[in-house]
Amino acid sequence: MAQPTKGASGRPQVFITGGASGIGFELARTYLQDGWGVTLLDIQPAEPALATLRSVVPDAAVRAFAMDVTQAETVRATFDEAALTARPDLVVHCAGICQAAAFEDITDAAYTRMITVNLLGSRNVALAASAHLSQGGQFVLVASMAGLVGCYGYTGYCASKYGVVGLAEVLRIEWAPRGIAVSVVCPPEVETPMVVAERQSRPAQTATLKLMAGTLPVDYAVSRIRAGIDRRRFLIIPGVRARLLWGLNKLLPGALTRHLADAMVRRSH
Repeated sequence: MAQPTKGASGRPQVFITGGASGIGFELARTYLQDGWGVTLLDIQPAEPALATLRSVVPDAAVRAFAMDVTQAETVRATFDEAALTARPDLVVHCAGICQAAAFEDITDAAYTRMITVNLLGSRNVALAASAHLSQGGQFVLVASMAGLVGCYGYTGYCASKYGVVGLAEVLRIEWAPRGIAVSVVCPPEVETPMVVAERQSRPAQTATLKLMAGTLPVDYAVSRIRAGIDRRRFLIIPGVRARLLWGLNKLLPGALTRHLADAMVRRSH
């Protein structure tokens, strides 16, 4: 594993989008515990997250900036401002949204917003990060198993996350000559606030299909994600069942997973 550089503070620095909650927040905690400087970038108010992190990690080197990933110029300006005092060694892009519904039930606005936040937001963050990551740096995109395998009720989410995986594939090639590693994280369902909210309205078929890859506690998922990032792996899939599903999908070019999905949806109707 390549060792991160150290900024003026003597600490390696990580920028985390969507860091005020969920996977981003838990990743921030692990980096702080390991002595990193952490910058949270989130559209949500970050004060509660900052207070919790500072209570858990004494002398935590953590700060936060408000940022909407859909606003390209604002994203670049925020990265520029944050990098003035702490240039990132690692950028982890966790920000994203999900709305599960049958294709005909998703409004134009909801579908467009998923694509805008998840896919265009990833592009905006990658472009901003590119200006500040140097040789030995790393850029991580958090996608989803829904970026590798289709799921009922996820036409907007799958479309956006498949795009994120494709973006990561190309960035890996283009940034390799600069010595910048690229990773893409494709977790199954993880117990986060976004998932809890999604369960209130998602179709029964969506819940049934998620049984194939299983649901992970956030602390376990983050421990496996962090291990993959530390090893600078390209594709990071936390969870044994999720990795098995992906392996079967590759081995039989999707035939088995499609057959299982169709059978499970029929039974859930």
